[in-house]
Amino acid sequence: MNIDTTELDGKTFSCIENCAMCCLCQPGLDKEELAAFVKAGLTGGLTRENVHGYVSEESTVIKLQGGNGACHFLKDRRCTIYEQRARFCRQFPVHVHALHRIQLNANLSCRGVGEGGDTLGKFGSDVIACIPNERLNSELAGVEERVRWFEESCRDGYVYQETERLRSAVDMIIPHLSEEKGIGRLLAFANSEPDIGEMPEENIVQLVLASEQPDDLEDIARGGNLEQLDLEDAALPVYVDEKLRWNTYRSRDDKIHWMILHEDGALEPRKAFGIEDIALLPPDKGALKVFSEYASLLNSRDPFLGYAYHVCAKEDFQYDLMTVYLGLLGTTMLDLWWRAGLVGKMLDAVNLNSHLAREGIIAFDMGCLGMPTLGEIL
Repeated sequence: MNIDTTELDGKTFSCIENCAMCCLCQPGLDKEELAAFVKAGLTGGLTRENVHGYVSEESTVIKLQGGNGACHFLKDRRCTIYEQRARFCRQFPVHVHALHRIQLNANLSCRGVGEGGDTLGKFGSDVIACIPNERLNSELAGVEERVRWFEESCRDGYVYQETERLRSAVDMIIPHLSEEKGIGRLLAFANSEPDIGEMPEENIVQLVLASEQPDDLEDIARGGNLEQLDLEDAALPVYVDEKLRWNTYRSRDDKIHWMILHEDGALEPRKAFGIEDIALLPPDKGALKVFSEYASLLNSRDPFLGYAYHVCAKEDFQYDLMTVYLGLLGTTMLDLWWRAGLVGKMLDAVNLNSHLAREGIIAFDMGCLGMPTLGEIL
């Protein structure tokens, strides 16, 4: 079985006291976990209603306090059922994703993840060791059928591209993303819907570099993010700042409302910003380096590839998979850039340096890992 743990290499992990960021997620329980919760008399903390609006036949997801607050079993930022906690909680901040293989990803929204060690790699090895091989093989087999259908549909529509070719093209483009107008050119290229087919990667890069950045890049960034922040029933996006406050934000009435989320789901208003006040701050060299490294990480992640598959299928295979993949990379990086500006506004920052770029990733990565995928998240 092919299990890729490369993303965890060279990273440390240490759970931070009183952070509890992972306790703002809503884990579901499999049959074994549900049986254990029933046996332990914990079903009062379960519900059929998922925070995203899905309703299951039986209560298999953990309640969130106040509907959008912390886990039902969290009190004063301490887990009251720590030894009985769900598998999702035990795995955090590692995500296990099945597509062409099993891949382990690091949730960079967790402030406990850092650079310069191997403790996250050891943690990930323990995570994968706790998942029976039968389940891993079963998940891969189920995904394999979907991938086979996807690839056949792509070929029927003459839009298929090999994974290696997609990633090779991005590897060649990434150095240019740190140039002025790099992200805008990538978006303009994708929007032009070029006829790619078997075009050499070098030619694709040249077409990207020859594209003109849209004049309304700021409006594009603002519009995409406002749409994401204006969902009534979805889980609140949360940014855990350096003081371990749970910050969240929503767009309402042409304003971005910054609030502090409390354990019971109560929202404490802080400030409201005019939409025009959130800008794409000019990044310095340090920030550009951080963004380029993140783009490279996205390119290596199977969940991002699975997201491109999902979007390509949702668009009925009308667009070349290379166009979809590059367009999503440009859109994702633009969203990150804007989100870093939002965090900067909350922190009264005026410059986009490497520190603010990393804070932007902390505010952004969980949502990025949660994008729809043709694969399966275990």
